Amino acid sequence: MYIQIVEVVLGVPFGYEPNDELKKLLEDFREMINFCIDYAYKRRITSYAKLRKGVYEEWKQRWDYSTHFCHSACKIALAMLKKYRKKHREGKPEAKKLFMQLDPQLYRFYGDKIRISVRPRQFLFINLKFGEYQKKFIDAWKEGKLKIGEVTINEDKIIIPFRKEVDLQNPKEWIAIDINESNITAVSSNPHVLRVDHELRTIHTTYFIIRRNIQKLVRYKPKTAQRLMKKYSDREKRRTRDLCHKISKKIVDFAKQHNLGILMEDLKGIRKRIKRGRMLNRRLHNWNFRMLQFYVDYKAKLNGLPVIYVNPRGTSSLCPICGGRLAPNGHRLVRCLRCGYESDRDVTAGINMLRMRGAPLPLKAINEDSNRLLSEMERVVI
Repeated sequence: MYIQIVEVVLGVPFGYEPNDELKKLLEDFREMINFCIDYAYKRRITSYAKLRKGVYEEWKQRWDYSTHFCHSACKIALAMLKKYRKKHREGKPEAKKLFMQLDPQLYRFYGDKIRISVRPRQFLFINLKFGEYQKKFIDAWKEGKLKIGEVTINEDKIIIPFRKEVDLQNPKEWIAIDINESNITAVSSNPHVLRVDHELRTIHTTYFIIRRNIQKLVRYKPKTAQRLMKKYSDREKRRTRDLCHKISKKIVDFAKQHNLGILMEDLKGIRKRIKRGRMLNRRLHNWNFRMLQFYVDYKAKLNGLPVIYVNPRGTSSLCPICGGRLAPNGHRLVRCLRCGYESDRDVTAGINMLRMRGAPLPLKAINEDSNRLLSEMERVVI
């Protein structure tokens, strides 16, 4: 049996009680980042080792913190410069937000609090606020099932990354997931069809109308409009994030129940290729496919299920029987112009993805049982 061991990392947010000492540390770390950015930009340095060696002596004269703060600032500075250059921007970036990243040598995690080594033999203790969700990870960490990595701290949260090594087996059966605006259709090689109908498109449309009405206030009440815009934008993000978590959990639970590997389309760069009308562009750019794929990916791997991405080219336009061109044939149906195959367009996309993976899905069963699969489709509304 083929087994692949991978490390899955999940950042879990914790609340904490801020204090003046930590705020001063965050402000100083922001200055360290900008100092490293300026040094690297003027000397065109892209090497971490070269930057660390170059700034070290002057850094020690400016700040009296543990030297690992210098190492972290150098890493962040180079990452910001690289991202800035990638966008072909002139000049250099600037760190404005208060945050810092601590490697495991700078802190110690106790479950309910963390200890930061500010200076040699001088520590800063921070009490953590957490609920049932975070407690599951703390308990697993105490039992030795999880490890922790580099911590990120900002003005109101501490993100602790929990790491877990999982064995990803190569299962005999797979499930292909087709992500759409208003539903998720999953086709397994059993064969079986699961369709999850959701309201993500409705949520985005509702809040688009709300924002458009708020924009009418900008001319007369700009501060009120700004406050309302932030309020409803944040509410939209929370609702979509919560819904994506529920959808992904339903799909992964189904895959785990039947021991199925997961196939998804590689949709990287699809937003750049979308050039339609203004209204359709707005809808497609609000499409939460990447968030859904991310949630499905990490939840599946945490449960030991492999996730593979396939090329989406032709999955919705080619016949899974003969490879002929498909044409619309009514609401959500497609029909092959060559062999007469007819089925739901989302189910067809899933079948094509399974075939690309080489899943054991008999072509005869695809053709003869298409109507039966659609009639027996398991539907879930979230």
